[in-house]
Amino acid sequence: MISRAWGFVLCLALTAPPRAQAQVRPDTSACDSIVAAARVDSVPARLFVAVMRMDGPELSSARREKLLSTLVSSFLPPRPFRLTVFAGGVQMRTLRAHDADRADPRAPTVTGRYRVYASRGGDSLRLALVRASLMPGFDEAALDAIRSGRGTGAFASPPGADSMIVDVRFSSDSSPGARKFVDANFPRMPVVDAAPALDNPAPEFPEDERAAGVTAGEVVFQLVIDRSGSAAMETIEVLRASSMSFVMAALHALPEQRFAPATIRGCPVAQQIEYPMTFVLPVAAADSTGEPAAARRRGGIDDGVTAGP
Repeated sequence: MISRAWGFVLCLALTAPPRAQAQVRPDTSACDSIVAAARVDSVPARLFVAVMRMDGPELSSARREKLLSTLVSSFLPPRPFRLTVFAGGVQMRTLRAHDADRADPRAPTVTGRYRVYASRGGDSLRLALVRASLMPGFDEAALDAIRSGRGTGAFASPPGADSMIVDVRFSSDSSPGARKFVDANFPRMPVVDAAPALDNPAPEFPEDERAAGVTAGEVVFQLVIDRSGSAAMETIEVLRASSMSFVMAALHALPEQRFAPATIRGCPVAQQIEYPMTFVLPVAAADSTGEPAAARRRGGIDDGVTAGP
């Protein structure tokens, strides 16, 4: 099972398959004033920054504190501070709630993750966007704060290492070792949640897992559904997965998944959701592996590829 404190993250700009065809982005300018006037109330919110080394032992407490202090002191929030992605819940691929048109008060959410490839002394930094925030100006502000650590020794690699790879995460959700750097009030809006189309195609069961006698697997994504009802591939994080083969199969299928976008008073908005994709080998294929029937009918499911925890 693949999992990590921050979730398993891929550099999707390099590895994700392209969408079958370009999606037409709706003109939402007429909705901006409607959404702005839809505030229900506001809730206290915080922004956090966290750092994690990706290519070796954990950062020492002193190094982590130096990095966090540099990032907090250097981050300049974009002006205006436009909150464009709303929080959401879990959406199953083949299930839809009976009260799917109910509007629930939802607050905006912010998450951006950036990978830093640092030279030994930390004077040379190469940056990659791992998880886009989709908030205007936010990613640029975060990358500028990271660049401010160049030449300060904040990103200098540990003794004996020629380089260091560090992930920096700015988010409205706290994570282990995160440092708070902004207190704010986020508006809550009456959001009708995004919902997957009921005829979304199923992902293909990985051939290497089938050959190994595996009959089931699961991948749980966290991602943003944009205003057009498509998965924003630059926002994907893998919260947990049975194996990398299942991750790649789910990623291959994800661009073909369609959604009714979240709405506020009929106007589409972007929403972050969790999206499980569960793989179950069809009975006929499982028979050829010689696996016993009980192993094929986990959870009472005995054919098809379905979604669910």
